[in-house]
Amino acid sequence: MWSEWLKLDNLKWLLQTAAFPVTLALLSQQYQCAQTERQAHEARLRLYTELLSKREEADTGVRRGIFDKVIEKYLQPQPQNFDEKLVALELLALNFNDSLDLSPLFWQLHRQIQQAQRHGGLGEQLERIANAVKDHQIDTLEAVGAIANETVSFAELDKSGPLIDRELSFADPDPLAPAGQKVKHHFSVEIVAHDPAARRILVRVSRDGGQSVFWVDMFDFPLVNFVRMSKSERFSVVLKRFTPDDAQLTLIYFPGSRSGVKDKPFLDEVISDLKRKGS
Repeated sequence: MWSEWLKLDNLKWLLQTAAFPVTLALLSQQYQCAQTERQAHEARLRLYTELLSKREEADTGVRRGIFDKVIEKYLQPQPQNFDEKLVALELLALNFNDSLDLSPLFWQLHRQIQQAQRHGGLGEQLERIANAVKDHQIDTLEAVGAIANETVSFAELDKSGPLIDRELSFADPDPLAPAGQKVKHHFSVEIVAHDPAARRILVRVSRDGGQSVFWVDMFDFPLVNFVRMSKSERFSVVLKRFTPDDAQLTLIYFPGSRSGVKDKPFLDEVISDLKRKGS
């Protein structure tokens, strides 16, 4: 009886009959495991997002409190000690250098120090604060862009050619660009004039497809004082040092995504990019 039942056809029927529920059970188990893993991943993502949001809210609250107190202290109408103003300006520069153009505040304090004919190194302290901000911003932009440093002698301005004449490049920030692709431009920087009294320089920057002429002074910062070349490219010229005899300039070529808060993309640009990436 058993030998008849264990014929090949019966065995095939038995395996086929048993295979369906086993396969269904395995698929169900795999689906449950995948669902559990997906839910755990989503829970971790929600927790991470909530933590980031709370951290951003806390940071924004702290920065808002610092800004309100410092700007109130800095702009109060009654006479104020220059040392206190320097401390207030340094706090603003350390916390808001990427979102505010602080050049007017630097120049205001510089003029007040000059008009008061105060000595004791106040001008040097003001310049130290400005240089610290510039150095920090240059380091930040150099990590994703390209820079060129040169020193110009005012005695040889009429004899020399372009102060900077070279090609600069950085990795293409477009996520759809091929790996290793770079964006690049050839820059030529010329010194047109200099103003010793105001400690500033008039520069002419020529590059592929355009030319810009503008003044650069000791209180210009690259994250907020720059030229918009295209949707994704920016450049800035920074005056690192100015003496009666010479000056040191830095040209920075960097992605637009790293510029200050005031240069955030327009809504139509964001929508256009999303459509392009989704196509």
